[in-house]
Amino acid sequence: MTKSAAFIPCLLTLATLTIWTACKKNNSSSTDTSPRTTLITEASWKFDASGVDFNKDGAIDVIDSTTILPCQKDNTYTFNKDSTGVADEGPTKCNSTDPQTTDFTWSFSGTGQSVIKSDADPLLANGISIFSMTSTKMVLYKDTTVSGIPLWYIVNMKH
Repeated sequence: MTKSAAFIPCLLTLATLTIWTACKKNNSSSTDTSPRTTLITEASWKFDASGVDFNKDGAIDVIDSTTILPCQKDNTYTFNKDSTGVADEGPTKCNSTDPQTTDFTWSFSGTGQSVIKSDADPLLANGISIFSMTSTKMVLYKDTTVSGIPLWYIVNMKH
């Protein structure tokens, strides 16, 4: 991949992780008890791996080991059943003046295929898709085109 073609997926990963840390209060008092909500709220999620998926099968074809900084890899994201969440910087902060935790709001949209949406940032207003989710692993993807090549940028999260 050329440097410019690689930049877009890298930017998507950073945007995704940044968006989850954006702060916005949720006025909703409803609680979702669906199976997907149960899975996403069981425990905090942490970065596992990211990269490009050319054939859109949910598996990373080319690992991206440079975009996510070591200080971001220990961050955790806790999704609550009331559509609120907390992002925690973990033991290693990228910027010592950043708050240790940041609140965010989230929601699922769509039927059949799950999409995480957040009103905390315009980039997640359209959502990021969940390819698969188990009690220990979540595979997120963003459908995109780079230099005319359709692909998914995958972010794997784990407990």
